[in-house]
Amino acid sequence: MKIVIRTFPYLILALIATLTLSSATLKAQYPSFPPSSVTNTMDRDQMMWQLGLSFPALPEKTRDDNAPTNAWPSSATNPEGNWTDSAKHTITRSGHGLWNNYDDTSAGLFPGPQSWRVGSYSTIDLLKMKDGSSITTPAQWWNQRRPEVLKDVQEQIWGVIPSDSILPNVTWSVTTSTGGSGSSAYIEKVITGTIDISRYPSVRNVPKISATLRTPANATVPVPVMVIIGGGFWTPIDTYWGYCSPNGWGACVFNSSALQPDNGAGLTSYLIGLCNKGHWRKPTDWGTLAAWSWGVSRLIDYFSTDPSADACKVGVTGHSRYGKAALVAMAYEPRLAIAFPSCAGSLGTKMNRRHWGQDVENSGWDREYHWVAGNFLKWMGPLNAGGYLPRKIELCPVDAHSLLSLCPPRPVFINGGTQDSWTDPYGMYLTGVGATPIYKLLGKSGLIMPDTKPQVDVAYITGDIAYRYHSGGHTDAPDWPSFFQFAARYIKNR
Repeated sequence: MKIVIRTFPYLILALIATLTLSSATLKAQYPSFPPSSVTNTMDRDQMMWQLGLSFPALPEKTRDDNAPTNAWPSSATNPEGNWTDSAKHTITRSGHGLWNNYDDTSAGLFPGPQSWRVGSYSTIDLLKMKDGSSITTPAQWWNQRRPEVLKDVQEQIWGVIPSDSILPNVTWSVTTSTGGSGSSAYIEKVITGTIDISRYPSVRNVPKISATLRTPANATVPVPVMVIIGGGFWTPIDTYWGYCSPNGWGACVFNSSALQPDNGAGLTSYLIGLCNKGHWRKPTDWGTLAAWSWGVSRLIDYFSTDPSADACKVGVTGHSRYGKAALVAMAYEPRLAIAFPSCAGSLGTKMNRRHWGQDVENSGWDREYHWVAGNFLKWMGPLNAGGYLPRKIELCPVDAHSLLSLCPPRPVFINGGTQDSWTDPYGMYLTGVGATPIYKLLGKSGLIMPDTKPQVDVAYITGDIAYRYHSGGHTDAPDWPSFFQFAARYIKNR
């Protein structure tokens, strides 16, 4: 079977500029308080200065001994640009010198001749405390190990949400209309959450919660609601309504960028800047994924006041980067009932230790670093100076399965596509495998898969972690029928 790899516009750009900046040089560039003209690169580099990090000087790509031998420049006149291979993958080199790898071991979905590049990585045993003691009971998980995992998940990668004393209050306004006809008739509510900015009235950009909720017009009881983070970015609400309404669910598209934009320049403004009073982030502070998850939590608050929505039956989804946010929301917000983090890849549902497809090093560039806490930058690059593999991420105390382990006993549906190599479908499957012991400890079944590796277009939905490897690319569309079949086991319409 010939696999055609989809190339994303943001991959056409160089992922990270090679920087060689000393701490003294960086310090001279940054004022103590961020200017209104702050850029993504300035904010990223200021965080690197806080952490004492810099990018190394790298050789020309054609002279790099670590370059894949089965890849070549996409353009003969620009060898420093993106490279490619016979499968038409887009191959980049991160600012730390790590080349993207698409040769897996025999266990993976795409075995290749340079499988050594996957690397060997240590296993984080979720049933072992840091002191080595074993976790054997649910009580030990809830009272001892889970708090330990949560602390590291927040501080090392996905960010700490400020305390309630710092977070703003939200007041709601709603505009209601109707649409559709027959069984597809709906009530639509445009929901605006006005955020109290009294903590820092000088915030450059005032954040707000903006969402559109559709529920069946003929419903006689509150219905389950699926919150779609950033849904309007990929697909209009009509499409999600088409998925949800036949199953008796409402659909709520959440315009996450109105709360916190998808860029680093906004980290000193909007919600995060409001809480920080306009200052630079500290290394453990939250990024956009956690900020978006906070917006989902506030929408649950709203649903508890709306008689058309069942606030006890709220699911969350998102695609690609918004899928990453969906998993963060599920892990951070215990009121969510189910999650569908679609094609979420690195910093989402893919094991970060695994060097295949997108890596954390790729997300160190100035268009993605803002997703998570600044501390994640310290896990980029080779473990040993001047080396290549292993990578520093091997020492990180948490990985994607750690984030997923915060979700049980609630169900999670994971997906990937045959033409979606960047997100590493096999690495996402391994995350489900890695979190399964916690589901089992809590009396659930985790991921159940009778096959030795995922098969195409087979829905593995008998466990409490579901997985589907669809034929196709970077999309959630083929997997919605299987998701609702999975969800029907847990969430019933009255």
